[in-house]
Amino acid sequence: MRRSFSEQAACIEDLKQLARRRMPKFAYEYLVNGCNSNCAVTGNRQALDALHLHPRYLTDGPATSLQCELMGQTYAAPFGVAPVGLSGLIWPGASASLADAAKLANIPFVLSSLASISIEQAAELAQENFWFQFYPPTVDEISTDLMQRAWNSGCRHLVVTIDVPTAGYRPADIRNGLAVPPKISAGNIWQSLCRPAWSLATLRHGIPQFANMQPYIPADANLENVAHYIRNTLKKVVDLNTLTTIRKQWNGKLIVKGILTAEDAKRAISAGADGLIISNHGGRQLDAAVPSLQALKSIRNSISPDTALMVDGGVESGVDIARYLACGANMVFAGRAFMYGVAGLGNAGANHAADLLRRELQQVMEQLRCPAIADLPRFLT
Repeated sequence: MRRSFSEQAACIEDLKQLARRRMPKFAYEYLVNGCNSNCAVTGNRQALDALHLHPRYLTDGPATSLQCELMGQTYAAPFGVAPVGLSGLIWPGASASLADAAKLANIPFVLSSLASISIEQAAELAQENFWFQFYPPTVDEISTDLMQRAWNSGCRHLVVTIDVPTAGYRPADIRNGLAVPPKISAGNIWQSLCRPAWSLATLRHGIPQFANMQPYIPADANLENVAHYIRNTLKKVVDLNTLTTIRKQWNGKLIVKGILTAEDAKRAISAGADGLIISNHGGRQLDAAVPSLQALKSIRNSISPDTALMVDGGVESGVDIARYLACGANMVFAGRAFMYGVAGLGNAGANHAADLLRRELQQVMEQLRCPAIADLPRFLT
């Protein structure tokens, strides 16, 4: 008799272990590692584990609701799917599975500019829950066209990522040959052969492509030409002038991702941002970065409560989501947790990851006797 998903994976950590057994080593290490010595990855985990919540047992406890109102839209839960670049390398077809799962769960789905499905396909799957993460290209015409494509597809939430002024230094990826273009070594081939489910899925879906950039790459470009094009096109540093220009061009909700200081938060708001995502890029850019939780607490106290404040970094459970919400977040994003679901259990694993996070968050709130997510800050002390 086949075991249920809950029996195979009762928590995100179980999904992570399943994913590790099904993915080639180079793909798994790309997913789990950060930059340099992984201090920022560890810091996110330690900061979350150090935060405690205080239940109120001897009080009236109305029914708990996870419903979330954010920037004019109602979601079923206060968490969403964070953008993950090269998702097709981690697990073929992952972005499509996650977009479909987000629509089913009624939570936001943020498509990476470097995902292996296009804006148009993601919008068709996620529909009104589709957000687009935007790395502004150096070519203004491409930048304008990407935003226009997103808008025409029905996207109304543009997520401008500002925390990649330079490429992160990631030793594991260097050792594994995960450069642009990737180096296909004998070791990587052997690792792939040892993971037949991943290899067969790759054969079905084909070699992962930068789907959103395909219309702008010369048709006769070889792998080296494509690599050179991507390296030189997606490298624009997002400063205040760039952000102001994007605000003038984009008619929907503008969200700025990668904020870690109150000063940058205020600058982004002054440039017209509707929302902020507090993030240290999952520990993948600056190893000495402040943990997202620590940054969230200081920034929430520095800006208007009317500004939508979101966060990501190290989310591995519904408990982590509750911790972030208690510190003032309006929405919490998870990237790796959802990827573990797809890699560990296939397409349906995306739905299972969302179910796990929702059930865990529901249990935490009921245990605290907290009726609504807006009330969670009361349970810090």
